[in-house]
Amino acid sequence: MVAGCGPKLAKLLLFIVNFSVWAGSLALIGLGIWMLVESSRFDTLFAEDNIKPIAGIILGLGCFLFIVGFCGCCGAMKESTCYLNMYFTFLLLIVLGELTAGILVFVYSDEIESSMTRGMTSTIKNDYGVTDAATESVDYFQKEFECCGASNYTDYSGSKFEEDQGVAGALPDTCCPKDTVTCSVTSDAQYKEGCVSASLDKLQSNYAIVGGICLGILAIEICAMIFSCCMVNAIKEDK
Repeated sequence: MVAGCGPKLAKLLLFIVNFSVWAGSLALIGLGIWMLVESSRFDTLFAEDNIKPIAGIILGLGCFLFIVGFCGCCGAMKESTCYLNMYFTFLLLIVLGELTAGILVFVYSDEIESSMTRGMTSTIKNDYGVTDAATESVDYFQKEFECCGASNYTDYSGSKFEEDQGVAGALPDTCCPKDTVTCSVTSDAQYKEGCVSASLDKLQSNYAIVGGICLGILAIEICAMIFSCCMVNAIKEDK
């Protein structure tokens, strides 16, 4: 058995950190399930089937992290160097994967924005006012972020919605919530900002919160790796 105050403390802290790992895994599983449920809305909006794969990755990562936490608890309870070494290795892979994902998002941020703009513009031009799914998705975004169109309100020019309305410059009511009677490009009540930039601005305004959460998760994982190493060393010394 592991003896001494230091090893016992490492064992206790490993248990505590593991509960945090489990909580994080459940949060990822919940996020993945929510994204799968809502994927049709976003796939329709951006005219691309790219939400489901991302949701699947997040859901898979959550399940994997839950199993990793189980290995950590078993290793601490049984004082098994095999379980603890597996735990350390899996956590190391997860940390490297998270860092790689963060770098890729940063490097390809402009391409992601361009892809979103192209997809939403295509939806507005061809599907808004034609299919219920596209109409509901665009209206949801325009209400939520107080915006109009993908880049701006001019995206509705030449659209099937404008054609069906029979009025040049016609805009949806969700573009002019304060002037739904005469909502058009000539109305001063229309939202001027596009939905892609508005949604990304919203995300950027919460960068501190998102960054803090990511750093907190990373710190927990690194602490878990350190405590697992302490446990392994203590077990070897005890033998």
